[in-house]
Amino acid sequence: MPEDLPSRDDLAAAVGARRELGPEYEDAVIDSFVAGVERRIDQRVDAKVAERVSAAALGSPTTSSGGRDPSPALGLVSLGAGIPITAIATSNGGLVALAISWAGIAAVNIAAAWGRRRDR
Repeated sequence: MPEDLPSRDDLAAAVGARRELGPEYEDAVIDSFVAGVERRIDQRVDAKVAERVSAAALGSPTTSSGGRDPSPALGLVSLGAGIPITAIATSNGGLVALAISWAGIAAVNIAAAWGRRRDR
């Protein structure tokens, strides 16, 4: 277990404090333990964000998907979103709404591809 996560000892201490203080302090003990966990999570997230920002500033080719090209994921999400969008557009607005909807989906994919191409 990474050292910045709560250990068994931390949890045991919280349970012990709850036993000593009694059930009337249970909420306070739990809130304190959860606040510590949240603080550690925030620190880890901040460290990861700072790491990615500095990597981006140095021109490192990292991506949000762990170094892989995100275009297949964007394509799959676009197709997945296109199914309900198609149903809603055709039932409410007909072919014009359908064409506008798919033009928007295509524009998002084209813009993403163009942005990746400019970054290289």
